[in-house]
Amino acid sequence: MGLKCYTVYNGTKIIGDNAFYISKIESIISPNGLTCIGNAAFCGCANLKEIKLPDTLTEIGEGAFCGCI
Repeated sequence: MGLKCYTVYNGTKIIGDNAFYISKIESIISPNGLTCIGNAAFCGCANLKEIKLPDTLTEIGEGAFCGCI
């Protein structure tokens, strides 16, 4: 079945490159503090329906959401 929802912990600043590459994740929630989403972090996550990003986000890497619908 796999991970469906992921909540980023307070204090997390970066979601790394390929962190959820081709996973079945459906939603991600991030509190304030996140500043960077790495290259291809969510690439191929076709089931991703909801993402909540904070105002502190300043960088989204290349192809971070490629293949997401």
